[in-house]
Amino acid sequence: MGGNTANVTDERLCWLLTREELAKKSTERGAAGWFTTLVGVVSLRGGSMETGRKFRQERASGRMADYALAVDDAAETLSAEERRVLRAERRLPDWFMADVERRFAAIRKAS
Repeated sequence: MGGNTANVTDERLCWLLTREELAKKSTERGAAGWFTTLVGVVSLRGGSMETGRKFRQERASGRMADYALAVDDAAETLSAEERRVLRAERRLPDWFMADVERRFAAIRKAS
């Protein structure tokens, strides 16, 4: 991640640092993804796989939105020293991603 981030909030900076990794996680297929792929292949004879693809895209988009909320919530708990390191070194604390995953799971469970 390059460029000037002086006018970017700490929460946004956290998102920029985690976005690529979380995008990969949000598109992992899991059981539901493989099911929609199978259904799409079986229904290919009568139409297209568009329905399964659309479902997976919507699912990934929803997961990214929930990850964004989790990152924002976790970023709010950074100490002053962690914020200084974030700005100076573009580095998140070791605990950060685990906290994001915990918060993400809680958000998904509540919805």
